[in-house]
Amino acid sequence: FFNSATALAGNPSASAPRAPMLQAGARLASSFSAAGAALDGALADLDQSADAMADQLNTLTTSLAKVNSALGRVSQGTSSQAALLDERDRLLESMSALTDVSASFDASGRATVKAGGGGPLLVQGDQAAVATYARGPNGSVSFAVYGIDGSHALSPGGGAMAGIAEGAARIADARDALNQIAVSFANGVNAVQAGGQDLDGHAGAAMFSATGASDFKLVLDDPRGIAAAAPGGGERNNGNLTALATLRKDGKFEGSLTTLTTDNASALAARRSVAEVQSTIRSNAAAARDSITGVNVDEEAVGLIRFQQAYQASSRVIQVARETLDAIFNIR
Repeated sequence: FFNSATALAGNPSASAPRAPMLQAGARLASSFSAAGAALDGALADLDQSADAMADQLNTLTTSLAKVNSALGRVSQGTSSQAALLDERDRLLESMSALTDVSASFDASGRATVKAGGGGPLLVQGDQAAVATYARGPNGSVSFAVYGIDGSHALSPGGGAMAGIAEGAARIADARDALNQIAVSFANGVNAVQAGGQDLDGHAGAAMFSATGASDFKLVLDDPRGIAAAAPGGGERNNGNLTALATLRKDGKFEGSLTTLTTDNASALAARRSVAEVQSTIRSNAAAARDSITGVNVDEEAVGLIRFQQAYQASSRVIQVARETLDAIFNIR
């Protein structure tokens, strides 16, 4: 867009390059709206994933409560108890992939599970709590737990749910930054338009309309309406377009987009490195658990939970950062 304006400023015929300038404006508007829609869509996808995770956690806690009930009825050392303990550990590992949990076990092997180190109860005996999900208009997400010991906020510190929360915050921040760039750009160009005259000698009308990136639109459709001339300069004057060069320099729009892109790229690279390390640690822990006999199975299950929940959180943030980068890269 700015390059088209520069070409117009350097052309002695004010009317010829005006249409390409509007075409460039239309492409820019399309890029802003597409990027905004992509970020909105990413948040909608996170909503669906988070709802599914809350449902999955509820299924797992309900199943674990049933296993606890069965463990209270079987005899010690039987094959039935061994099968139930294996199922208990499988459920705990699946739960830890969703959110950080801590587990303790009674003499019968029944698990009491809390969120995090000392959060709300998820499972106690044959009782299971119910988890829910919601997202506020500012993009923040929240999980809650209802049931065993009342109603409590659930603040995941690990697992895919923690990744959802961090990912939603990252997308919301990127969307806010992109909206600010879009609105500042539209207002700046419109101010330049208002300060000049079009080919008919009128003060320039607004070129863009935007309350955010998603609804960024080109509203000027007549090339004659481009206010290239300085006031009183006449139809062959392009003096007002120097204000666009000033806007480009002072507005730092391209630099802001570059910063937004590099910040997300850095976050993506950092999270990928963390996830690779955590994946290796988790794999080694699982291999050690499976290869060593005579260990405390309960302690090994708790240790594996910690690695699982950390790895899942990083994996989710990597996905979100990649989607955000794709949206920003499409702005040209």
